[in-house]
Amino acid sequence: MSISSGSSICGDEDGDLLLDEEEEIDFYAILNVPKDATDDDIIKAYRKRCLMFHPDRFTDNEEKKDAERVFVKLRRAHEVLLDPKQRAIYDALGVQGLDTQGWELVSRSANPENIRKEYEFLQRLKDRELMLQRVHPTSTFLIKTTVAGLFHDQPEDRYSPQLLGISLSQSVDCAFTGVDRFGLSGRVKTGNGRGDGSVTAVWKRVAGNVNLENTISLSADTVALTCRAARNVFTRAAIIVQPQLQYSLLHEQFVPSIAMIYSMKLHTRWQGSIVLNISPMANALTTTMVHTENNHAKAVGSLTLSPVNSNVRMVYYIRKPENDSVTEMSVQLTPYGVNPAISMDRRLSRYSRVSCSFHFSFPSCLLYTKFKLKAGQSSFDWQIVLCDDKEALSRSVLYGVAAPYFAFQLVKVVFRPWWERFKMIFEDHSREQEVDVVKKEEAANIVNLMRATAERIKRDEESKQGVVIESARYGQCDVSGTPSYPLAGERTIDVTVPLQAMVNDSQLRVYTVKSQLPGFYDPCPGEPKMLTVRYFFRGEEHSCTVADEMPLMLPLRAHRLSSEQT
Repeated sequence: MSISSGSSICGDEDGDLLLDEEEEIDFYAILNVPKDATDDDIIKAYRKRCLMFHPDRFTDNEEKKDAERVFVKLRRAHEVLLDPKQRAIYDALGVQGLDTQGWELVSRSANPENIRKEYEFLQRLKDRELMLQRVHPTSTFLIKTTVAGLFHDQPEDRYSPQLLGISLSQSVDCAFTGVDRFGLSGRVKTGNGRGDGSVTAVWKRVAGNVNLENTISLSADTVALTCRAARNVFTRAAIIVQPQLQYSLLHEQFVPSIAMIYSMKLHTRWQGSIVLNISPMANALTTTMVHTENNHAKAVGSLTLSPVNSNVRMVYYIRKPENDSVTEMSVQLTPYGVNPAISMDRRLSRYSRVSCSFHFSFPSCLLYTKFKLKAGQSSFDWQIVLCDDKEALSRSVLYGVAAPYFAFQLVKVVFRPWWERFKMIFEDHSREQEVDVVKKEEAANIVNLMRATAERIKRDEESKQGVVIESARYGQCDVSGTPSYPLAGERTIDVTVPLQAMVNDSQLRVYTVKSQLPGFYDPCPGEPKMLTVRYFFRGEEHSCTVADEMPLMLPLRAHRLSSEQT
């Protein structure tokens, strides 16, 4: 959901034209202001752009529609950059960070710890929505093994690796109406020579501010019926009630239970919740606090009071946007011991992620690791028990954790070229390297809108011997160039008109990446780009070339060409 308020100048229908494109919009480039621009700079740039692109300046219907599209973007950029909170989120996460606020996902999550996962899921879901519009099939394959027997001190105590169990889960979620969904999932597993399985049917309905979910689950031992109702009771709070009735086939008795959850945004970066579980078997009260940063959970703390399993759990997250990775460190304290864990998750390719985690329990000295590969809607988990005996703990850590880790790092260093080539297998740049045809057509339409303004400014500049753009090309850098002296390649576009229209009082300033400027588009995605300009100032010819990430300042004495050069 966008934070933007107010209706579009074009009406609701035309206002939606921005939504599909907004993920790639650079608000600073749209207004042509630097990243550290003040509010006055933003307002001044916005007013100047509005005079050029206001729809009322055009009479042709097609031109008017093109101007409306640009005008909506200008107003969106103006609104976000003048709001300190929105601007901070935009600077950190881009437009996608503005689409959904973490606390608004509460009604779709039974546990505040899942708020981060729900948010990340929604972002990834946008890319797969066309493929999964009606049916959402998911699958999970889990295999459990143990190699703890390899690390015993005495040879007679050692034993070969063993398979502990296998589990396979499948689910399908279908939309029947605009507010109703039906899901079906099944699970089979085997372990220690015993097989088991279950099947679950779920009906979900969204009615206004109320989310309803009814679930019936069948297994070899039990039949369970669960109802779940979630509703936003205040602007920043939600309540969830989840009663359950379970029938035990073995004991031939009913076991009712109910869970009640109240979650609320306490502060800008703090989310809190209270969960009460009431059951004849055991009651439990859990309170959770979530500290968020840029709509992501940064730290989570929870306290559970229960006659059976009271515990305190603390989680801390470290995120690295540059490689889309997350490190999760957690510790759980119970009356029976301490359970620390660390998990590292990162993007492998566009639609796949890989993660590795280590879990330890003290004083039982159970140490195991888990590898997970998620591709699309399918995940593959491999759990390996490294130690289950206190006497073998040191050998398990040395040979089961430290030695494989250093060996892996050594292989990466020694065989670095092969390692980089191996990583390229998982990268998919085909879509990134395709020129956006829609952007190209939109840029051509905007150039037509700017042509009259550019000609008027050119006449004014010629009359006072100011800055007159003779030619300007934007696009690919030639490989023979250098960062200090970039050379133009073959894939470039003519941007003379947009640059001339941006000249103001014999000066031209471009601060940001050029492909986001009105009238520009990216002619060579995924490749280094440059901008080369030839212009006249005070009757003398000038020329300059700058890399895409470098600012452009005209005129400068260093750009002047000598008679021999011309």
